[in-house]
Amino acid sequence: MISSIICRRILSVRAVTSLEVVKSFSSKEPEKKIWENPWEHALPKQEKTYPKVEEIAVDWSYVERLMPIEVVPEVPHHDSFPTASGWQPPSISSPNLSYHLRRRRDHLLPLYLERKRDLLNEKSLDFDYAELVVVRGVDGDVFACETDLRTFLESELSHPVATHVDELKGRIKVKGAPRSAIEKFFYSKGF
Repeated sequence: MISSIICRRILSVRAVTSLEVVKSFSSKEPEKKIWENPWEHALPKQEKTYPKVEEIAVDWSYVERLMPIEVVPEVPHHDSFPTASGWQPPSISSPNLSYHLRRRRDHLLPLYLERKRDLLNEKSLDFDYAELVVVRGVDGDVFACETDLRTFLESELSHPVATHVDELKGRIKVKGAPRSAIEKFFYSKGF
């Protein structure tokens, strides 16, 4: 009973043309009965189809100029230093200090601005933010670098400056000093 219902549905789903019927009778293979494997007749035969690939000539010069530079550029040459932006190259002779400051790949000092939430302002009920300058890439005696930096900044700015040293990462956080004053210190040391 169930097999006859399946056979009727299979035959109703799949329309067999007269040409297929003629081919099935003319073939010498033994005829397969639909009820033996109904799914073979219900599903269409799977043929492997591969996508066609066509190569198109493209002018990649427009894309290449947007790609990042793979090689670190050379130190730029200027007629006079410091430049208009305040940049200057490191000194040729390395300073005889117990610490060293590594520059970034783009030949700038590794100084970063960090904003931290500070105390709650009771009048406006809003948080104040403290701006910290983070000096990264300090090798050697980080505490000696922090001491020299703090004494330079306090004499330059005429007020106390808060600092924090992270010896494992080679970082110094400075609160209460502008970035330009910190740059001035490291440029004066020859870094």
